[in-house]
Amino acid sequence: MKQVFCLLVLLCSGGGAAQASELMVHDAWIRGMPPTSRVVPVYLSLHNPSNKPLVLKGISSPRGAVELHQTLMENEVMRMQSVGAIQIPPHGMVKLAPGGYHGMMSDFKGGVPALGEEVQLTLTLADGESLSVTAKVTAQGAAHDHSMHH
Repeated sequence: MKQVFCLLVLLCSGGGAAQASELMVHDAWIRGMPPTSRVVPVYLSLHNPSNKPLVLKGISSPRGAVELHQTLMENEVMRMQSVGAIQIPPHGMVKLAPGGYHGMMSDFKGGVPALGEEVQLTLTLADGESLSVTAKVTAQGAAHDHSMHH
């Protein structure tokens, strides 16, 4: 029954989601930045409908290198820290969003992704499985699809 529900959610989402055998990914977007930027943030939502924890080990893109980061507050100062993996608990959701976990793209191939452009991303899980998604470059997060929020 759970698999049927997941399939229906995906079919109704209008292409705004991708799914590996267990992991569901939606709301992928990249913040539009000036063409002189050295980095751009990558955001998305990860949903684990399974009974076992899943681990995101990395994100890659033909447009540049992507590192997993987390924004932390220490002594009233925000700083970014690289992380080796992001745990997605069973039946849980993790959002890569401003102020928390996110991807950070750098070393651009073909320049900084421009507003309106679509960028291919490949997510790699700890078990070696990979999942391809498309992220739209937007000025802010308002343009992404909310159809799969619970």
